[in-house]
Amino acid sequence: MADQVDNKTLLKRALRRRCPVCGQGSMFRSHFKINKTCSVCNVTFWRDPGEVLGAMYLDWAVAMGTFLVLWAAFAWLTNVSELAQFFILSVTSGVAVIICYPWSRSMWTVLVYLSGGIERPPLRVLPGGQHESAPAPPRQTVRGRNRRPRRSHRQ
Repeated sequence: MADQVDNKTLLKRALRRRCPVCGQGSMFRSHFKINKTCSVCNVTFWRDPGEVLGAMYLDWAVAMGTFLVLWAAFAWLTNVSELAQFFILSVTSGVAVIICYPWSRSMWTVLVYLSGGIERPPLRVLPGGQHESAPAPPRQTVRGRNRRPRRSHRQ
């Protein structure tokens, strides 16, 4: 990647939930809905369904961090019963994961970008010397639903 940006900028883009490539396009339509592509540079954020697994590791880290910090606070500062602590800690950890959901996804997308898994689409030259991103691959319709052509990882 010739135009690689520094890690500080990538961290800012992840915290703002912006495209790691251009920094302008939004990664999310809502709190739980990630855009398939960047509206500015047309880069595809997550190509394979398995890429969500890495973001789940970040969700797990958020849940465990929340659980352990609150558990230590309960153990040292209160006399709440263990059963009550368990329920409070479980609910709080679940809420923390829900709140941090878009940031864990955007952080993982930045890690995928750093590993070379996200690249700019190739440019094509239009008549008149203008540049445009290559169009998205054609979608196949299967049983009335749009499907992206499958990519084979074995060659």
